[in-house]
Amino acid sequence: MMRCAVAFHRCRPPLPRKGLLWLLLVAAAGCRAVETEIDYPKDLYHPDYVKRSKAVAEFAGQRDRSRLPEAFQLLLDDDANIRLVAYATIRDLSPGAEDFGYRPYLPQEVRYGIVVRWQAWWVKNGGTGAATTSEAGAAAPLATAEAARG
Repeated sequence: MMRCAVAFHRCRPPLPRKGLLWLLLVAAAGCRAVETEIDYPKDLYHPDYVKRSKAVAEFAGQRDRSRLPEAFQLLLDDDANIRLVAYATIRDLSPGAEDFGYRPYLPQEVRYGIVVRWQAWWVKNGGTGAATTSEAGAAAPLATAEAARG
C-alpha cells in the first residue's frame, strides 16, 4: 500500500486514464440499443423476423379496423408469435365476432380454412378489401401472403 503525504491516510494508486476511458467506451457501446427501422405496412411480410414483428406491433398499436384484412393474412404467418398478435388484434378490433376456432398453433391447412371463413365474415358484415369464399377467392389468403414475402 502506498502512504500519502498526510500521516495515517492510505492512498490508492490512480486508475490509468486510458484504461478507464476504454472501459467507459466499451460499456457505452454495449448499452446502445440496436435500431431497426421499419417501413409499415410493407414490412408486415418482411423475411426478417425483427422487422416483421415491429411492423406487426405498429399494426396492432394503430387499432385501425379498416386494416383487418391484413390481420387475416398475418394469421397464416410462419411465426406463431406474429399469428398470436394478429389474432389478438382481430379479437380486440371486432368484439363479439366469432373466432371460428382459430388458435395460432393449429396446422396451416386448418388455419387457412379459418382465415377463409373469417374473410367471408368480414365481407358479409360490410368490410372491404377481403376475398370472398368463392372458388377464385378461396386461394387469396395463402397466395397474397406468399406473394408479399416473395
